[in-house]
Amino acid sequence: MFNSLAVRSADLIQTDTGRLISPQHPPVSVQMQITGQIDKNHKTANLLLDVVLEDDWKTYWRSPGEGGVAPAFDWQTESQNINNINWFWPAPQRYPVLGVDTLGYKHQVQLPLTIELTDLNAYTILKGRFTIASCTTICVLSDYDIDIAFYPNELIVDQDIAFHYAQAVGAVPVVINEQQMAEGKGNLSIKSVKSYWDQNNQQLTVQIDNQLNWQNPDIFVDLQQPELEGIFFSTPKITVNETQVTATYDAYSWAGDVNLSNTQIHATVSDTNITAELISTSSNQAIINTGGNNNIMTMFFIAILGGLILNIMPCVLPVLGMKLSSILGTQDVEKAHIRKQFLASSFGIVSSFWLLATFLLLLKLSGEALGWGIQFQNPYFIASMVAITAVFGANMLGLFEIQLPSNVQTWLATKGGHSYLGHYLQGMFATLLATPCSAPFLGTAVAFALGASIAEMFVIFTALGLGMALPWLLIALFPSIALLLPKPGKWMNIVKFIFALMILATSLWLLTLLTSFIGITFVILSGLLLLLLLFVLIAKKHGKRTLLITFASLLLISALGLLISSLTAKHWATPLATDLVWQPLDTTQLQQQVNQGKTVFVDVTADWCVTCKANKIGVILQNPVYSALKADNIILMKGDWTVRSDKVTEYLQSYGRYGVPFNIVYGPNAPQGIELSTVLSSEAILNAISEAE
Repeated sequence: MFNSLAVRSADLIQTDTGRLISPQHPPVSVQMQITGQIDKNHKTANLLLDVVLEDDWKTYWRSPGEGGVAPAFDWQTESQNINNINWFWPAPQRYPVLGVDTLGYKHQVQLPLTIELTDLNAYTILKGRFTIASCTTICVLSDYDIDIAFYPNELIVDQDIAFHYAQAVGAVPVVINEQQMAEGKGNLSIKSVKSYWDQNNQQLTVQIDNQLNWQNPDIFVDLQQPELEGIFFSTPKITVNETQVTATYDAYSWAGDVNLSNTQIHATVSDTNITAELISTSSNQAIINTGGNNNIMTMFFIAILGGLILNIMPCVLPVLGMKLSSILGTQDVEKAHIRKQFLASSFGIVSSFWLLATFLLLLKLSGEALGWGIQFQNPYFIASMVAITAVFGANMLGLFEIQLPSNVQTWLATKGGHSYLGHYLQGMFATLLATPCSAPFLGTAVAFALGASIAEMFVIFTALGLGMALPWLLIALFPSIALLLPKPGKWMNIVKFIFALMILATSLWLLTLLTSFIGITFVILSGLLLLLLLFVLIAKKHGKRTLLITFASLLLISALGLLISSLTAKHWATPLATDLVWQPLDTTQLQQQVNQGKTVFVDVTADWCVTCKANKIGVILQNPVYSALKADNIILMKGDWTVRSDKVTEYLQSYGRYGVPFNIVYGPNAPQGIELSTVLSSEAILNAISEAE
């Protein structure tokens, strides 16, 4: 590097300002040096600005916080061959000054800069006034005259300055935008960042998910838009839950209320093992704050209630039928044995919820999507459930029996007979079939669990299991309830036959869920193959005469059911119209429609969600809701979660939801949306539409 003056064609070459000190304020000095490094492709040269502050003096970051002035460099008047200067800022620290929170640096800060050049061969002058504010209990503005001149193509790299420049660049946070995070780029553990603007409360909330646990993070937000200059943010309220950190800021301006909706937010996060500048666009979709606002004991009881309600959902009825059929054969069994059977089933339910919690935890740690019932987005899981339900149904019909080896049967006999493994599996099976259902209170509990710590997550899932197992535990505590059933007789075979048909119907329904994965043709062929196999087993076990009677009975029952339904439909339901026009869920388009004065009804659903089907058939496609949704000012958007969709998952999680159904209404008077309950009602939908318009 040139440390002395050199003359070429009467031009002055000066690549180092030396240490500049203002006589009016000696505690602060600055120095600007050129490293000699030139990027010929981008026509840039590297500079290092070194600021040294003595004692307790501090200077400011690019966004100084609630008080202070950011460093400035007025270079455009006298400089030549320079298009622009780019500043790169290390992550700041918080310093309270006279009760005001400021952001900046202490002792020493080195800022790497790049100069954008017009011509690499042209004589270049960087000349101007650098102004910096420094504070202790008082604040001082100091000016320093910068004068550097050089020929870019003739610079020689100074290894010492280049080393310090590289160190300074290493202290600058890596910049990552939302798209890069979604694509897994940036080589950081950061998974996502979300920004939510609350217009009513003038608050900005930023939530960052990390693959690693946070230690002691701080988050500095700024806007970097000239038109938004003069907007300040308070010291944030930061809550940490292992891999998730949430920061909430009060925003204000001397001009009055501000509007940061759909604004680019720069969040610089600094922690023990990570420093990054994350760019996101603020949304009106509320972020669930899982930082401890919900009392764990309150959520525990909500989870118990949510699990209890699962027992009356249609998903679990076939398994309850299986359990009831097992009760029918316990009339002459001791109460102690009944108690153990139901305790085994209850433990099967609870342990299944533990397995679900473990499965979701692994997904959470790996950065995959989380949600209640997401295993039904996997065709292999659905196919396994089809096989299991078919086997259970056929077994209840007595078409085959699973014979254990004689030594296993002898071992079971020495343990008191009647293996409890089957009852345990019944409990596990009930839990798996319950996961396509969303019940009241369930979504709240699951959302809290998936955003909480590992220990809290397992506590909530244990409560869900205990809630679902509550009726089973009740019989375990009072076995005499099971003995109140009528004495065994021929009617038992009829009831068992009905329960078996329920299981087989469930198997066929599960088979239809594979349509999205293998197509309707293969589903129909698979269904016909299962029915053929069922008929073969019936013929083999009970003879051809029984097969013909069974087949004829099924046809007769189906025909009678269709006839009765058609004759009585006007008394229990209006015809199901299916001509509602749904657009794919698109948050950008959604916001545009609301800005144009439209009302948007969003339905996030899945083919495997039983509650979604009930909402559709019982409410959405029935008047008066159907007619209301046909109005010209109503836009319908559907988020399909049948198969994995990161877009739909992110939308759900932006509202703290981890399962379907989810319905919400937006409008000019409700741009942030009016959320509806899991189980829809006509009155709730119509009221939300009226309020949003």
